[in-house]
Amino acid sequence: MKWSREISNGIAYYSSGNQDSNHENDKTTPIVFVHGVGLRAESWYQQVSAFNDRYRCYVIDMPGHGESDLLPNPTLTLEDFAAALNNFIQNVVGEPAIIVGHSLGAMTALQTAVSYPKIVRGVAAFNAIYNRPDNAAQDVQTRAESLLNDLEQNVTDKPIARWFDGNPQYDNEAELCRSWLNNGNRLGYAQAYQMFAHLRGIPAAELKTITVPALLLTGEMDINSSAKMSLTMADILPNANAVIVPEARHMTQMTHANAVNSALERFFAQCDSHHTANV
Repeated sequence: MKWSREISNGIAYYSSGNQDSNHENDKTTPIVFVHGVGLRAESWYQQVSAFNDRYRCYVIDMPGHGESDLLPNPTLTLEDFAAALNNFIQNVVGEPAIIVGHSLGAMTALQTAVSYPKIVRGVAAFNAIYNRPDNAAQDVQTRAESLLNDLEQNVTDKPIARWFDGNPQYDNEAELCRSWLNNGNRLGYAQAYQMFAHLRGIPAAELKTITVPALLLTGEMDINSSAKMSLTMADILPNANAVIVPEARHMTQMTHANAVNSALERFFAQCDSHHTANV
């Protein structure tokens, strides 16, 4: 599957739902979906199809992924991705949005809420990390260095095994992810992975500044983005809930879409109510 895209300042995006430029009578908040390392916008296909009848949905290719340009700085920071997302929301969406992110996209969503609070009405962070332990960080850093040193190597087998554990129930989802990894921009993937590898999480003092509604969701069986991490962050953020999806791993939004969409439906309604109450 492949969505047709528009381009704004080097960011490729797909938009769906009510895209009327006059939003005065639209009581719902626009939603921006942000994928993880090595993936592309289409990883959110089951969420967009569930919500685009009620919400304006925007789904971006992260910088250096899909059809988006590389960021100019070869050594990236999380703030670089947050700045790109801020520019996209300012220039394309045109009003504050709910941000839904997965993995690196989740960290980007949280950082955007910290750095640019005026453009965020809610943040849902799927399979995010917090206070990543030394051994886990070292494993990811080793993989990142290997990617940068050999852009032609096989980049699919290990992540596919971690994400899906060979479960034939998810063969279609695994093959989609395999195709995105195989056909993506290898340098963009390596640069993003290098940055993510050295990320331990966003400090508690910064997370506490996120006062909009927040949803921290992960899979019960995701070792690297563990349930403990999401539960801890939900306790730190002032207005957050955690959802742990049973038997799910890292690609929760693809493998357990019904559970994820139910959690998002409640969360979006909470964000709309919160916004209405504060207008």
